[in-house]
Amino acid sequence: MNTQTNAFGSTLKSLRRERGLSQAVLADKLGSTQRHISFLETGRARPSPFMVKRIERELVLSVARGHVLYEAAGFTSPYKSRAEDSPDVLDALDLIEKRLLANWPFPAFVLDKRWTILRSNLPGTLFLTEFVKSQNKPPNLFQIFLSPVFRERVLNWQEAAPIFAARLYREAAVDPELAELLEKARLDGLLDGLENNDWTEVPVFVPVEFSGPDGTPLRLTSLLGQLASVQDAVIEGMTVELMVPMDTATEACLLKTGQQAENIQTAK
Repeated sequence: MNTQTNAFGSTLKSLRRERGLSQAVLADKLGSTQRHISFLETGRARPSPFMVKRIERELVLSVARGHVLYEAAGFTSPYKSRAEDSPDVLDALDLIEKRLLANWPFPAFVLDKRWTILRSNLPGTLFLTEFVKSQNKPPNLFQIFLSPVFRERVLNWQEAAPIFAARLYREAAVDPELAELLEKARLDGLLDGLENNDWTEVPVFVPVEFSGPDGTPLRLTSLLGQLASVQDAVIEGMTVELMVPMDTATEACLLKTGQQAENIQTAK
């Protein structure tokens, strides 16, 4: 058994167990046998490129995990994992900013997998102005969510906090840096009492009720999305967050504020 084969076997076993599949069920999906799957996992057999591709398709792996699977098998991955500051990634970010964010009338952002804000439109930049101090590195949206100044502006923190926390728990489960942020939030008591909501029935939406710049109550939620045709692990990990007004008054306030900011920028 060589190290490369063992790495593939361990990776395959982890993927299978994550999906809750037995070796027999996985073998059936792959048109193989339980014996062969066992041999692949123990390193007694080497996977063919066709088998790796079949596993990737049947287990519906992300680009990032497919990349890891090919490399564990000792094959050249068909996918690239470019650096975040590479020209191709920056071009993709510019495209998203120009074609999507610039055409969204409300605050909008592109986040990396650790919630660092890589791009924002004008309403988004304006929305975060009072929460982001001057710094040399891009702001982090979850650190903003958990900051005292942000929480003071949230009018329904007890209802909204579990929504923020649920997103943080999901992503912290697969990212060590977010796990550290989660632990810090716990130690600071920011996640205390999240189970104390007294809803008799959970609503369809739980908007964030936010005090706007002029004191106007704003009711917002977010639409999260990714580009469907991405074939790069770094870009695949990015999320587009579009803030959505939940009532007419919020929509009117955000549109008015955004238009005023655009007029000021145009006049410069």
